[in-house]
Amino acid sequence: MNRDLNRYGSAAIFCLAVIQIGATDHVTREALKVERLLQTIERQSSRSDARGLSAIVTESELNAYIAYRLVQEKSAYIDSLDVDLQPNNHVQGNISLDAQGLSLDAIIGEYLNFHVKGILVARDGAARLDLISVQLNGRPVKPQVLDFVLDTAARYGGADPGRSEGWYELPKGIKRIAVRQDQAILYY
Repeated sequence: MNRDLNRYGSAAIFCLAVIQIGATDHVTREALKVERLLQTIERQSSRSDARGLSAIVTESELNAYIAYRLVQEKSAYIDSLDVDLQPNNHVQGNISLDAQGLSLDAIIGEYLNFHVKGILVARDGAARLDLISVQLNGRPVKPQVLDFVLDTAARYGGADPGRSEGWYELPKGIKRIAVRQDQAILYY
């Protein structure tokens, strides 16, 4: 009987591993699709005859790309970041940061789970998020708390600090972005 349990247990673990590999492969494919799209847009922008073009990136592809980039950049302080694309340029997102790694656990708490809502404004190759609300671990906080944490993470990571509502350069070649339900439209 023990042999049968071991055999079935092994089969179950094998099936779960195959499912996980398939899911991981799908996420990687979506991330690489976005990466190739961005590379194509960058090449297109150098052409003098480039006319106004657009491409659609789904919410699933965008989240896969964000996760892929976090792994590639070995971001030690950002545990996860995901976005929810909504109609009329509305965006929601969740970002989880390593409070202990940032030495903020004694000040803010052990968990740094931010939920933000805002409106994406993009033009002339730059974008910003006009915040509507910010929550930390389910409680409303001022945007300055998010700015403080992001500033600390940037300093620890050796990057230039920014502001949550500052203008940020879009990937090369992208002129603007529009958001609708579950999709981002990249204009280039």
